[in-house]
Amino acid sequence: MALYKSLLVARADLKMALKVTYVKYGLIGIAAIGPIMMISIVALIVFADPVFAVVFLPSLSAMLSPMLGMMAIMPAALISANALVGEREQNTLEPLLSTPLTDRELLIGKLLSSFIPSFGLLLGSIAVTEIATIIIMLSVGAQIILIPGLSGLFLLLTAAPAMIIAIVSLMILISGKVKRVYEAYQTSGITVIVFFIPMMLPMFTMDASGFVDMNTVWMTNILTLLIALVLAAITWALAVRRFNRDTMISL
Repeated sequence: MALYKSLLVARADLKMALKVTYVKYGLIGIAAIGPIMMISIVALIVFADPVFAVVFLPSLSAMLSPMLGMMAIMPAALISANALVGEREQNTLEPLLSTPLTDRELLIGKLLSSFIPSFGLLLGSIAVTEIATIIIMLSVGAQIILIPGLSGLFLLLTAAPAMIIAIVSLMILISGKVKRVYEAYQTSGITVIVFFIPMMLPMFTMDASGFVDMNTVWMTNILTLLIALVLAAITWALAVRRFNRDTMISL
């Protein structure tokens, strides 16, 4: 029953967010950027030299996969900022905060309103990228390689969900301190830095041929996951502890 109430809050928040033009089209645009870039790069390499692509694409995939993780965080920031700060600007937050829901039910609803669509967009991005790159490789008779590969899938399916939780929790924490949506965006943008770890660190192991050490890739992905889990746990605990309806309404 408690989850049902939270899902009702999530549904209402998402419906309200999609009425905002920049949120609706922002979700579409952000979700498309990652797959388009990865598919385009893979196509250029495969069509230029299919033989070289077979040995080089695993390294390239390891460095580009975090980009899809970044794209998963941004929709969560858009939706959660609108669901907390944006609704207060539009004077639609007070009725919701006054409903007979516990703080935990309300917070879980706010989390789900961002987590469900953001994770759905991430899964869609992965599926589109995998299918499109497989078609490209088959078209030239090249060996099929998963893009993202196993290391990238591990990162995206573990660290990305944790970072979505972290960014929504952070938005809950700062929602009582900021008055404008753009202020919330700016503050939450720092979380994107986490995905620079698996994107940049493997580059230091790159040899003259452009290949990276896959052991380092896995180590940095695991490190990123641990950081994401710690951030998610800390920010969510603080959000639950410090959430105050009266403060949000009075701002």
